[in-house]
Amino acid sequence: MKRLLTLCLSTVMAAISFSSCEETKDTDDRHNWKERNAAYISDIAAKCDTSLTEKDAGINSIFRILSFKLNPKESDHNITTDYVYCQILAKGDGKESPLYTDSVRINFRLRLIPTDNFPNGQVLDQSYTTQELDPEINIPASFVISGLVDGVATALQHMKTGDSWRLYIPYSLGYGKSNVRNVPGYSTLIFDLNLVEYAKTGNPLSLK
Repeated sequence: MKRLLTLCLSTVMAAISFSSCEETKDTDDRHNWKERNAAYISDIAAKCDTSLTEKDAGINSIFRILSFKLNPKESDHNITTDYVYCQILAKGDGKESPLYTDSVRINFRLRLIPTDNFPNGQVLDQSYTTQELDPEINIPASFVISGLVDGVATALQHMKTGDSWRLYIPYSLGYGKSNVRNVPGYSTLIFDLNLVEYAKTGNPLSLK
């Protein structure tokens, strides 16, 4: 199984993530985890305007994108877990989107769904070094889109340079049913993503 950002930063980022310093309550955050995650993504899907695309969606509106691996003509559009749900936080000035084989530089933060101990969702991995995204301070991470989980790869192929999106990714387009390091099976992923730059196959990303 492909790992989202290979979770290469997970050990380091767990030590500095803002949520790790919070005092935890005496509750089991993972109780009924599968059912709670299914309910969460269903709630997001219910808020989604299925008539919108990234071209006409406004700031904070939620739209959906079918997994790039599925054929729109053959898909059942009522299957919630076939889609990544996207919320536009900011629009960039880019004109084109990267392809599956392209490389990208992104600022990102990966969280689980909100729980009693982590009301904003436990941060599992991130490139941020600040509470909120600060492009002047944060150093983007570089990846090949084909090496990312399907939900992130799907969204990136629709984003433009400078865009910031929040992704809600069902487990089927994330890490699946099995535990992967610190990500429990059946987890809905909440992903804040800022596309800084992309490069076509064979071309290098900038060093800045």
